[in-house]
Amino acid sequence: FGVLFQLDADYDRVRWFGQGPEETYADKLAGSKLGIYENRVEDNMAGYLVPQECGNKMGVYSASVTDERGRGLLFAGERMNFSALPYTPHEIDNANHAFELPRRHYTVIRAASGQMGVGGDDSWGALPQPETLLDVRGKMVFSFYFKGI
Repeated sequence: FGVLFQLDADYDRVRWFGQGPEETYADKLAGSKLGIYENRVEDNMAGYLVPQECGNKMGVYSASVTDERGRGLLFAGERMNFSALPYTPHEIDNANHAFELPRRHYTVIRAASGQMGVGGDDSWGALPQPETLLDVRGKMVFSFYFKGI
């Protein structure tokens, strides 16, 4: 439950205050620590055999995506989920192998209230645990702000 932004590929540096340093999801959070981390957008693509959802950061209070001169966007929210990837969800979902992903043309930023767990508790067949699913039975609200830097 969130918003996608698409920027030029020159905005390839990510810095966040939240859980890390690796990707974190509702059911894969135990090994993370709260801190200030930074990496490059391409570093957030996990080396999975089949490209798939990856790179999420949970518990993010602020995150910036900038170019080499430090210009870009700053996002802030109350423990939001955040990611910055070199591909759209559509491109990732339609690639069976990493070499099928297109040449990088942009940075795709996701700011979200929540994201369900990834599952796979018994290898890759299991669905996410019920407690890690988004509760869509009622009204969902997500607020954050962003500004240029």
